[in-house]
Amino acid sequence: MLPASPPSAPPLRCAVLDDDPLSCDLVASYVGRVPALALHGTFAQPMAAFEFLNRTPTDLLISDIELPGLSGLELVRSLRQPPPVLFLTSHPEYALPTYELDAVDFLVKPLTFPRFLRAIDKALRLHAGQSTAEAAPPADDTFFIRTEQQFLRLRCAEVAYVEAMGDFVKVHLLSGAVHVTLVSLKHFEEQLPAHCFLRTHRSFLVNATHINAITADEVRLGLTLTVPLGQSFREGVLARVVQQRLVSRHPGSGR
Repeated sequence: MLPASPPSAPPLRCAVLDDDPLSCDLVASYVGRVPALALHGTFAQPMAAFEFLNRTPTDLLISDIELPGLSGLELVRSLRQPPPVLFLTSHPEYALPTYELDAVDFLVKPLTFPRFLRAIDKALRLHAGQSTAEAAPPADDTFFIRTEQQFLRLRCAEVAYVEAMGDFVKVHLLSGAVHVTLVSLKHFEEQLPAHCFLRTHRSFLVNATHINAITADEVRLGLTLTVPLGQSFREGVLARVVQQRLVSRHPGSGR
């Protein structure tokens, strides 16, 4: 299954920067195969990309790191408002500096289409979370958790799911980050907005707004995230998420 934007959302506007023509063409062809993406430009020279990105709204940059005159890392640091970035390289040792720039993902050449799809799904989930959070009233969309080092403020729209771990819970974000806090899942559930979260399993609490598929025993969030669906929770999940939105031969029957 290829990643897709929500029905009302336009495709992500992508730019590709790579001085290797074969690699650039390959990535551009991958972009063209994904309905949720729109190719807005390909560049071999970093300065041409720099000028384009500073004047043209762009949702995602896919950039090589080793470039003539200006590296991909230096380019992103130089932009007034850098877009989310997927970095490409033939050298895995560049991974650390890319994460210091909050890169969406780090892709090692030769790039395969399945690996590209996983990175794009992450970018789409991040974009959807940011868009939802920007549209929601801040006062109703935030909460704090206590980690080892700090009190951390999170937006409900950032959270994909929450997983029980004994007396702790692991809060999984759309960005891929995971935060651990000392509170039971039961107490965590009681203190979060009920309209956003629901229990799918005795050990899992999910953000209902990010559910896009339900099987006999799993709930899918985005393209790659799945959590278990317990049989005792299945009926409630279907009633909450599916029943009022189901296109059916028998409207209102759920069939």
